[in-house]
Amino acid sequence: MEESFSRKRPSFEQFKEWFVEEVKKHTPVETKNTYMAWADVGGEELREDIIEAFMQTLEKRFGFRPVFNERLSTMDGSMESVVIRIFHVFSTMFLVDHINEKMYKQRKNKMH
Repeated sequence: MEESFSRKRPSFEQFKEWFVEEVKKHTPVETKNTYMAWADVGGEELREDIIEAFMQTLEKRFGFRPVFNERLSTMDGSMESVVIRIFHVFSTMFLVDHINEKMYKQRKNKMH
C-alpha cells in the first residue's frame, strides 16, 4: 500500500481525466463531454463496473477508497456531477487521512 501523502492531492481536472480514462476502458461511447447524462454512458451495471474500477484505482494510488451511502451508478445528472461527488468525498477523506498521519507522527515523536 502506498502512503497517501507521498503525493499531493490531485487537482479536480486531473481527477476528472482519470475518471474519463476509466469510462473509456469500459465503453465505446464518446465521453469527451463530461456534461453528458451519466445514464447515457451505459446501463446501470456498466456504470457500477466503472465506479468500482475507479475506486480500485484510487485505492491503489492513495491507500483508501471513498465511501458513499448512495449508489453512484444510479445518480441522476451528468457524468461531471458524478466526478464532482466522488472528488468531494475523496478530498475530504484525503484531508482527514493527512491530519491523522500528522497527529500520529507527532504522538510518535513525543514518545521518543
